[in-house]
Amino acid sequence: MSAINYPVVGAPKPSPAPVDGSVPLRLEIRQLQQNADQWNLYILGLDAFKKMDETSDLSYYGVCGIHGRPYRPWGGVAGHNNDQAGWQGYCTHSSILFGPWHRPYLALFEQLLYGIVNDIAGQFPVETRARYQAAASTFRIPYWDWAAIPDSGDYFPNAVGGSNTVSVITPKSNGQAVSMPNPLYSTTFHPLNPVQGDFAPLGRTPYNQWPTTLRYPSSTHSLNATSEEDQVFDAMATQFAGLQQNINILMNDPNYKDFSAFSNHLWVPNSVGTEASLEDVHNSIHGAVGGFMGHMSELDYSAFDPVFWLHHCNVDRLFAIWQALNPTSYTIRERTQDGNFVTQAGSVETSSTPLTPFVDASGSTYWTSEGVRRTETFNYAYPETRRWAFTSESVYESNVANAVQQLYGGLSNQFSGEEAFNLMSVRPTDAATAPAIKKKVETSHSASISNRSATGHANGAASGSAQKPIADTSTGFHPFHNIAERVKGAVSGQDPKPEHQAERGGIDFEKEIGKPAAPVPEQPRSYTEYIVNIKAPKHLLGQSYRVHIFLGEFNSDIKTWNTQDALVGTFAVFGKETAPGRDDETKCGKCKDDAEKNTIITGTVPLTAQIIGEVKKSHCGSLDKGNVLPYLKDNLHWRVTLADGMERNRDEVPGLVVSVVSTEVALPEGNRPKYSGVYTVHPEVTAGRPAGLGADAETTPATPGA
Repeated sequence: MSAINYPVVGAPKPSPAPVDGSVPLRLEIRQLQQNADQWNLYILGLDAFKKMDETSDLSYYGVCGIHGRPYRPWGGVAGHNNDQAGWQGYCTHSSILFGPWHRPYLALFEQLLYGIVNDIAGQFPVETRARYQAAASTFRIPYWDWAAIPDSGDYFPNAVGGSNTVSVITPKSNGQAVSMPNPLYSTTFHPLNPVQGDFAPLGRTPYNQWPTTLRYPSSTHSLNATSEEDQVFDAMATQFAGLQQNINILMNDPNYKDFSAFSNHLWVPNSVGTEASLEDVHNSIHGAVGGFMGHMSELDYSAFDPVFWLHHCNVDRLFAIWQALNPTSYTIRERTQDGNFVTQAGSVETSSTPLTPFVDASGSTYWTSEGVRRTETFNYAYPETRRWAFTSESVYESNVANAVQQLYGGLSNQFSGEEAFNLMSVRPTDAATAPAIKKKVETSHSASISNRSATGHANGAASGSAQKPIADTSTGFHPFHNIAERVKGAVSGQDPKPEHQAERGGIDFEKEIGKPAAPVPEQPRSYTEYIVNIKAPKHLLGQSYRVHIFLGEFNSDIKTWNTQDALVGTFAVFGKETAPGRDDETKCGKCKDDAEKNTIITGTVPLTAQIIGEVKKSHCGSLDKGNVLPYLKDNLHWRVTLADGMERNRDEVPGLVVSVVSTEVALPEGNRPKYSGVYTVHPEVTAGRPAGLGADAETTPATPGA
């Protein structure tokens, strides 16, 4: 079956369409689970989608292949590059089109899955058919919000990685739950390589022989490798605080009101303060979920892992939230570094650049960034972006900003009450003589991991016996659990709690009446945000690689580097081998052009949350620069690993630069925090070490809002 000129229109609106202009919402995966009928249909539909003939462009395999492997045209869109050495899919990375391109891609996936879900709903017995059809009529694909604290404590959804089986009610199970393989756990190819050469080995990693997708493969070269899902849970919990703060910065710092700064990770010379991006955070999730050589960690294969769609749905949601906060800033004009199958490297990308291979309802006109500006074009929205529910743009924008603060403001929420005074107070602790941070031996969490490893996963419902424990917070690397209830309201789509409404916190006010008032310390009106900036060449090493950022002593066992408590965050680089004649030489001619231009990308790892933990443990005197900067000079570390987990000497990565910057954040009384947009570079923290900031490093700050 060919999908030539297949129109991408998204899932249809319910009929009759609501008079208020509302559209169905994409929900967070844990919230979708609360709707038993839609969740049941989602699992059945995804399973059926994955079982379609892999040679069809409209199969799960065919749609996933748009993103990378296999190297062949989709939907008859051959592009203008066939005379070159091949291609790497249509996907736009290191490009301002990163967000816009994935929007119709997700809409296509949702459109096809919606059709399958509705077909299944119609197969249920007559006594329950109407109920399932009603649920199917508003079905939309879920997202996984990896930057908001989950009420259940599963930083990686239990429904995805908690069990390889799941309980469902099928049209033929007489209303009784039956067990089936969990389609969110992995993808089984049937067959592997339906067309010879679809997949290929990468180094010693046998992607062309692994029968299923893997996360944290137990071996990067064994044909019998299995997924080590526990490591995904640990990696997401360990890196959570930095991921959350990165999103808060992207949504609030005035430097990211420009779409080119917000959207992608291309390095902009002479502009300190714009190193973060949605694409960079997205890269970190790919690496944290896939592990060394897992399918999610290699863009050629990542879309075949079902968690890819949950992840990218959240990326699209964050893109939509940014649009709501910056309604006049969605302008697109940028010279691309990476090309793809259709777009030439070095060409100028604008709002009218075709988002190939996706065509609109006409079947002949490609979608453009201007055309996909609004999610409602594809008949969906998110809990935070229900524009129709508000009387004006200003009220809508304010409500979205409140939701962002509730979901991702965990760090700034720490700066209230007496604890904030203690954090900010300068205590004359000499960082050089502060207590040494000991290597992690075994926390209660690691002990539970060991116990589970000995007993293995329990089969059963994904929401049942294979639940994962809440990540251990005793070591101080998660200072945000006190806002879980506020996050709950934002995730469920409830209106934010008024900012003036105080929480009683369990105090017996009647007993307190008449007592002398305790002295109230002055509240800090600002705090300093500390951030690691990373600048790196994309294709220099001829493969993907990572830069791991640690605070304090860290375990030297590389296998623990994605999960140990000392890890603050990871910067992921998706490079390719471009040297002629190499076994892993990419077929992407555009990637070779990109490598010749020595494309540089950037990313950030916020440090402040981890530093708070160090202050609470008395390892660092306070958040004052006089304490923090000397402490970082002695305790901040970074290491480089290649795609397969082997360490690379830092001085063998020419062009890699790790630096520390700070920026001030104001805390207006009763209002949301305000970032200054002005960044100070602190070269002394990393100078003199491999890949540290050199004396000739760029220190020009960005102009806020420019």
